[in-house]
Amino acid sequence: MGLPLFSVGDDPGPSFLKYVADSGLVDESLYSANDSAHATTVVALRYANGVVLVGDRQATSSYIASRDVRKIEAADRFTAIAISGSAARGMEFIRMAQLSFEHYEKMTGTALSLEGKANYLSPMIQRNNLTTPLLVLPMLAGWDTNHLVGRVFEYDGAGGCYEREDFVAIGSGSPFAEGALRLGFRENMTRDEAIELAALSVYEAGDNDPSTGGPDFVRGLYPIIVVVDESGFSELPVDDVAQTFNAINERRTQQRGRAGSTLR
Repeated sequence: MGLPLFSVGDDPGPSFLKYVADSGLVDESLYSANDSAHATTVVALRYANGVVLVGDRQATSSYIASRDVRKIEAADRFTAIAISGSAARGMEFIRMAQLSFEHYEKMTGTALSLEGKANYLSPMIQRNNLTTPLLVLPMLAGWDTNHLVGRVFEYDGAGGCYEREDFVAIGSGSPFAEGALRLGFRENMTRDEAIELAALSVYEAGDNDPSTGGPDFVRGLYPIIVVVDESGFSELPVDDVAQTFNAINERRTQQRGRAGSTLR
């Protein structure tokens, strides 16, 4: 099958979103907000040599719809995208973002900068949230290959893009996650310190927010931990993730969940 041909006036150019809209590939009438499962909670924070992201795995409606949702994915080699809000629409949003970046690169012969990718998502968020009942609030984080630094970006419901110098927390558990991040974050943290703090923040969210799934020690299901640095996107092995959350759980068990335990 050949590529579609457009007239000069109708050519969508490097915008994959415009191509999809003009081609009628998405039928918005198929979407309904009734009993839609929602995804929470994801955090991202900067450390000395990159960014760390941690996301829980639970999708919740009026019940636990899924315990094994992947809310963090690689948008490309040096960029991670994560979602909160409608789980089904969020998964589609991630795929659209991945295709959009690839489409832009193939059409122009150049790759978007990390800041360019962050801004590129704004109209996608606006179009989704203002035209459908299935809201999605993503975040973008990655390694800036131009400035050789990790960066994190958050969005509002209308697509406004904002860079954070420290960390981002999204989803219904974000108030609890952000509390831990505010207490523990400091400039130039090491990779291991950032992983431990980010994991702790999601643990706290799962402990206090009914829509956030913490580590499931019975089923062996743990939040996803991702690192993006000069080597690119990498997801920690399950054994390493389990060790991180078991250490946090052991400290909480010793204190019987009471206030007064150490932050780490």
